[in-house]
Amino acid sequence: MRFRERTRDAGEGVLLYTVIPPPVGTPPEGVWTCAEHVHELALEAGLDAVNIPEVRNEVTRPGPRTVRFVPKIEPRRFAKIIQTGFRRPLEAIVDRGIVYTHWANQRRWLCRTYKEFGVRTLVLVGGESSRIRYPGPGVVEAASRIRRELKPQGVDFFLGGITIPQRRNEPERLIQKAQAGLEFFTSQVLYESKTARRMLRAYDRRCRELGIEPKRVFLSFAPVSSQRDLEFLKWLGVEIPEAVEKEILNGWIGTAWRSIKVAERVLGEILAFARDEKLSVPLGINVEHVMKHNFEVSRDMALALRELYCRYLRCTRRPQRLRREGIVVRL
Repeated sequence: MRFRERTRDAGEGVLLYTVIPPPVGTPPEGVWTCAEHVHELALEAGLDAVNIPEVRNEVTRPGPRTVRFVPKIEPRRFAKIIQTGFRRPLEAIVDRGIVYTHWANQRRWLCRTYKEFGVRTLVLVGGESSRIRYPGPGVVEAASRIRRELKPQGVDFFLGGITIPQRRNEPERLIQKAQAGLEFFTSQVLYESKTARRMLRAYDRRCRELGIEPKRVFLSFAPVSSQRDLEFLKWLGVEIPEAVEKEILNGWIGTAWRSIKVAERVLGEILAFARDEKLSVPLGINVEHVMKHNFEVSRDMALALRELYCRYLRCTRRPQRLRREGIVVRL
């Protein structure tokens, strides 16, 4: 079953992994090795797709950048290698900063991405700041135009977006974006559960009031192995409570291990809440490595969170299908 069908089916479990593309100038063999590692992780963790973000040199965030910006290869090029370079199929999703280019240029990029690179799923991403006037369309306008102008030409993208749980009126934003054509949302990286629980309950309630089906929300998690990792995440806008930061950094067992335990606790609290409140919002899991040196740790996190997620699906009587060594296993 393709990512599109699985995501639309509220009874299915769906797991994503977000991988940063290799730096510009990486030798071809290095790019292939990175793609091979992603495929190995997908097989081991039962991933349904990998998400490849655009990495931009963001300049509007407060304070100096805590990690040096390194240009990365184009996500759609890395996506093509992941999707076509190996015998075992693996779907790649590409993030696109839709606001940075005029629509005419975006339109050409979108058509080429679909037809030449074989990318079928996009996550539309807005700008760094609402105070900036960008040349391109916003997420809602872009989704509407993709559906209205490109779909009749056979460019049929499956569209997703980003959700930031602590943002004001986030449930209404999700509904507006869904009406424009977005069919799933990936959360900002989570280090506490309260804001996500509050947003999911409000989104569920509002969808019930309107008589519409909520879209799937992927809950995102990322490991950290140092103070530097935490500082970079905070610079990116991720909210990390002071108590959680101390919990991760202080202890006799390794920082990376403690960050996995925090993720397990946060996910467990959200899943228990969704079960007890009988929320109708389909949930998915997304694990990110953010920093290259955390790739192996993110593998451990993906496996740990997958186990929690499978238990949730069992206890809520939702069928879960996971691919393992080419065989579909029903849990």
